[in-house]
Amino acid sequence: MINEHILLETKRYLLATPNQIKDIADQLGFEDPSYFIRFFKKHTGQSPQEFRTNFK
Repeated sequence: MINEHILLETKRYLLATPNQIKDIADQLGFEDPSYFIRFFKKHTGQSPQEFRTNFK
């Protein structure tokens, strides 16, 4: 349930802000942007950048 909330917030930040991936990771409490990217890809099947590109 926590992961679902984190993913929802991540998607919101990716689509609503022009912030860089590393800044979004920091805002969500991830110390390492590469871990954030792996976490997102594991749960969605695509990287944060791919998600952002596909929905614009």
